[in-house]
Amino acid sequence: MLNADATPKPSGGWWRQAWASLLERVSFSGAHGHLVSVLVALCTVWAYIGLTSLIEGDPGSAVVALATDPQGLMDIEAVSALPPTAFEPVPPVVALGYSGAARWFQVQASAATPGNAAVVVVQPSYLDDVRIYVPDPGAASGWQVHQQGDRVAFDQRVRKDLAFTAEMRLDQGPRAFVRVATRNAHNIRVRLLSPQAADRENAFTLAGVGLYCGTVLILALASALSSVLYRDRFWAANALFQLATLATLFFYFGLGNQFLFSDHPQVADQASVLSGFLHFFCGALLYRLLYRQYGAPDWLVRLWSPMLLVFPVQLVLIVLGRVDLALQLSNVILPVAIVLGVSMVLALRYHDVFLLNLLRVNMVITLVFLGLLYATHLGWLSSGFMQLYPGVFINLLSAVILHLVLLRRNFLLSRQQQLDQREFALMQQQMHIERRQREEDGRFLSMLLHEIRSPLSVVALARAALERKLPQIGHATRGSAARDLQRIEASVQQMREVLQQVQATSELEHRMNADEGLSAKAALGTCGMAALLHRLLAEHVRHASVDTLQLASFEQGERWVVAGGLERVLMMIRNLVDNAIKYSVPGSMVVLDLAVRPMSGDWNSQCALAVRNQVGAVGMPDPQRLFEKYYRGPNAHQYSGSGLGLYWVRGLAQMLGGDVSCHVQGSEVTFTLVLPILAVGDRGSNFPPPGGDKV
Repeated sequence: MLNADATPKPSGGWWRQAWASLLERVSFSGAHGHLVSVLVALCTVWAYIGLTSLIEGDPGSAVVALATDPQGLMDIEAVSALPPTAFEPVPPVVALGYSGAARWFQVQASAATPGNAAVVVVQPSYLDDVRIYVPDPGAASGWQVHQQGDRVAFDQRVRKDLAFTAEMRLDQGPRAFVRVATRNAHNIRVRLLSPQAADRENAFTLAGVGLYCGTVLILALASALSSVLYRDRFWAANALFQLATLATLFFYFGLGNQFLFSDHPQVADQASVLSGFLHFFCGALLYRLLYRQYGAPDWLVRLWSPMLLVFPVQLVLIVLGRVDLALQLSNVILPVAIVLGVSMVLALRYHDVFLLNLLRVNMVITLVFLGLLYATHLGWLSSGFMQLYPGVFINLLSAVILHLVLLRRNFLLSRQQQLDQREFALMQQQMHIERRQREEDGRFLSMLLHEIRSPLSVVALARAALERKLPQIGHATRGSAARDLQRIEASVQQMREVLQQVQATSELEHRMNADEGLSAKAALGTCGMAALLHRLLAEHVRHASVDTLQLASFEQGERWVVAGGLERVLMMIRNLVDNAIKYSVPGSMVVLDLAVRPMSGDWNSQCALAVRNQVGAVGMPDPQRLFEKYYRGPNAHQYSGSGLGLYWVRGLAQMLGGDVSCHVQGSEVTFTLVLPILAVGDRGSNFPPPGGDKV
């Protein structure tokens, strides 16, 4: 999966491109997008409230009273014989909460009840045990019982309604009784309707539930398609959450009992419970992803993580046959989840205020709705149809808002990707311009070096011709002319060294900018330690100010192969030695030392050549700027130089996998050139290769 901060443009078939284009158009960007998203949320709420007002239907024409049987042992004969004072009048929707007690509703037809036929309607559709008793003079007890509930097969019902219903004839008696025993009811509504009103209400309920489930299904499929298209775990989690919402609502309204498991009510009941638990798990997973992505503190996210363990625990309780404990666990964990959710929403930090406000609005509406729901349970507010199915409204609103959140997130990631692509294109353009500039500078430098070398060659030839004519010059002026010729020779040599240094630096920078990696190292070649020592000794053995005794005594690593061609390595060492001689105390010695030591990294050993000298009148160099291009010490300008030597030595050494360092101790300064040892040229060498050979 891709990370949460990178949603690339899809590649593939036309449908992928079309879907991505559609998502970009509805990503709610800019002020118009904000307005559209708010209108979508408001229209969703308005449509739901309008739909519930249609589904709610006729309030009924009966007087409903309630009596409680705490032990659940009373039968219809005992209840029907209770005095009227045993029943307490209740509103059409009564909040009962979770209880093992049996509730007996007395439904008394009023004079306003039309016709002789009526239908007793009990909601919601997920009650466990519902028994409707209607008067029947032909029965021994005088009552006919209609056994219903979500644990009773749907095919056994006389009326095929989503609600629990039973027909009664008023001429056989004006009273009916409803016994409800359930483990999951918050609110119950009992009414007496005409058959026509009951049929109409059932049709509206089916249509509304179908529209509701269709909306959630569309959101789920859109999220699933986006998760496949973008390989994004956020869209995948949202698709799972929407599918769990759809399954929960499907069983919530009794559709599972009616259409899927009409002959297996126990399976439908278990599926209803499991879908509710799964819905909480998927929501906890999605919210954890969102909260973590948008700046919630880590400690709050860690406190939220145990919410994901509730579902496995509930599964274990179901397997053990303790469904009641699993349901109670949901009641306990929900307030905790709300408190943590509010804390995290308040702590969110993200640059897009609109996205954060969507998450905050979702949490605020959830809190307000649950607060109103609990207020109805405590009797502070009267219950209505929305309290019969309390999760329906908030689930729909959350589904829409979370979809808007992910659409907004998609837009932000797409915009960031466009900015990154634009920045990358500008970077490439800048690199192309710089590369072209370097090529032009290189051509100009090559031309300039060629033009300067030609006059230098002429000067060198003229100097040689004058030197041949020295014997013909008078004795008085011969010494002065010889000195002038020596100065000319020294100046020409200095100019050649500067030009050589400039050319070498230009070649080095070209290789560095080419970014050829290992191929650049290979092109720089290798050299044997024996040949390197031989050349060093040959060059400095007659130099009175260079001490090479320690080089001459080094024998163990003579057969090792060092990174870098022989001439390049010698040129690097010459730079260090010439600098040491130039800036040393007059008459002092420059000491060369060589060592082989283990190292970590690409190679197992390294060659370290140290050049040590006493610093003269020019003073100590600035260690922070020592290896900068064109840098020369404040007092070094009395000597010729380009300020490129140390810059070139370090650049080439690093390209070879080594480095150059400077160490100051008192008045003594030591430059150490480190180069990797690549292989052993002779297996008979008595110096053991640290870590083994590498060719």
